[in-house]
Parts: sequence; structure tokens; C-alpha cells
Amino acid sequence: MDDVFARFSDDRWDDFLDELDKIRVSVVDPAERQQMKVTARRDAREAGTQPLLVRMALADHYLNLLAIGVWAGDESWRADLRDLVVSLVPADDESHDDALLSSVIAVVLAQLLQDARLRGGSEADVIARSAWEKAQEWAAYAEDRHVERLLHASTEAGARVVTASEVQEVIELATAAADDQHAETIAALETEGFTAEFMNGVWVVEGEFRNAVRAAARAITLTGHGCVLARNIRSSAVMLWHENTLAMADSKVPRWRVYPMLAPVTPQSKFSGGEGLPFTRETHPLAPAPEVVRRLADAVGVNLSHLLAALR
Repeated sequence: MDDVFARFSDDRWDDFLDELDKIRVSVVDPAERQQMKVTARRDAREAGTQPLLVRMALADHYLNLLAIGVWAGDESWRADLRDLVVSLVPADDESHDDALLSSVIAVVLAQLLQDARLRGGSEADVIARSAWEKAQEWAAYAEDRHVERLLHASTEAGARVVTASEVQEVIELATAAADDQHAETIAALETEGFTAEFMNGVWVVEGEFRNAVRAAARAITLTGHGCVLARNIRSSAVMLWHENTLAMADSKVPRWRVYPMLAPVTPQSKFSGGEGLPFTRETHPLAPAPEVVRRLADAVGVNLSHLLAALR
């Protein structure tokens, strides 16, 4: 570990932000970038063995390097930063300042969520999600007075910096998630342009989409299994997904259609092609519902008769 971080080993919380200001850098020789990456990655790997204030300083230093363009054009920083923010979750016997620690975590999460989604499938999405799951409850306690001093500014080409509004979005989502277990899912659905509500075990999504089946497929891919009813003034569609089986019906073709759903196939990828529905040999009348549909409804905890009434 670089000696510059030794100043943070004494558990002096009141001086933390002032000491950070002393070690931040505003420019780097391009010839030194590769070595700085190597050193930063080593520090990220070793962070878990360091005192909490040192870990916080290392996380801010990583953000500092992103802000001066050290990782320009290189997305490999995400996994390191994820590991750093996870290391910031304190052990039970570690003393800490809740507001200051939470503010550092909120800023780091905001950086990881830049160009990433909590419910997406890209590598950046997966990394952001894993960091969020481990650290999000702490972000809710961040304070503006600390966040303001933790933000980095840069005009360097290829720089990565977060804004106060991006951090505020993280804080608000973390706060909402603490009060409502569905807050993250609602936020993900709203990002896709849906109005979403969780009612009696069913995700009801509405919007100006042209194709209710594709909307339902996108929504249930985001929610991850369960039941979705997608509807607007023109049509509606319902999907039930549990383990490796998906059943769907829509108001235009009133029959149950059952599909195997084996990774890496998702409902979204299954229903994304062409205007028609993908082929399946297993179709059934809406009522009486077949055994496979009844089993799916029981597994995800929804009332099938209510679902059919909403579909019609």
C-alpha cells in the first residue's frame, strides 16, 4: 500500500476530507497511466485488510484517477471499484461516522451506475447490481455537505466523473428501497418508459407501447420471473414465468401459449423477433386453464381468475 495512505490509519474522522484534498491529483503524465492502473488494482485487491478510513481513501483515490482520465477508453475499472465499495461496508466492531461513510458509498455507487442499469444484462449492469446489493442500504444515509466535497471535477479527455444529481438519484433510490422492497424494480421499469405497480403478486405495467406482448416480455425480464400484466387502451398481455417455464396470453389471441425458457434465452429475447408470436407446440384455451398454467400461477402466488378478468 502506498505510504500516502498511512495518514488515514489513525481513525481521525474529523480530518478525513481535509486529508483527502491533500492527496488528490489533477493531472497525470500519459506515460504513467499504465503503472497507475497496476498500482490502483493492487490497492483495490488489498483494501479489505486495511482500516476503514484507508479503504475510504482508496475508493476516493480510484475516483480521482477516473476523473483525470487514467482509464480513458478502458472499462476494466468497474470490477475494482465494485470490490472497493463492497469493502466499505463496515464490520460490526469497526467505528465509523455514518454520514461520511454513507456519502463515500453513495458517490462510488453513482459512478458504478453511470452507463449501467440495475436490471440489465451487460457486464457493467451485473457489476453495478452486485455492488448495489452489498452496499445500497448505507447510501441512504449520505449527506449533501459531505457529497459536495467528495465529488470530482475534470476537463480531461476520457474522464469519468459523477454529478451531484447522479448521487442524489442513488440516495433517493436507496432510501426508497429501505421503505419499499419493490422500489428498485419500479425504478427499473420506469426507466423503460412504463408506469408500474405491484398488485396482488402481479406487476401491472402500462404505457404507450405498440405491442403488449413485447412490453410484457421486457417487463418480466426486468422483474425476473413472477407475473406481469402489460396493458394500454389497445391491448393487454399476461406472462407467468417460473423456473424454466413461461406461459403467456394476450387479448388479441385468447389462448395460453407455453414455452420452455432455458438460459441464456430470456422472455425479452424470445419475443423480440418479428410481428408474430414465436412458435410453440403447446397451446391451450384460456379457460379452463390447463394444469401447467395453474401450477405456474400457484408457484408465483397469483389469482388466475383475476388475471384472466384483467386480460379480457
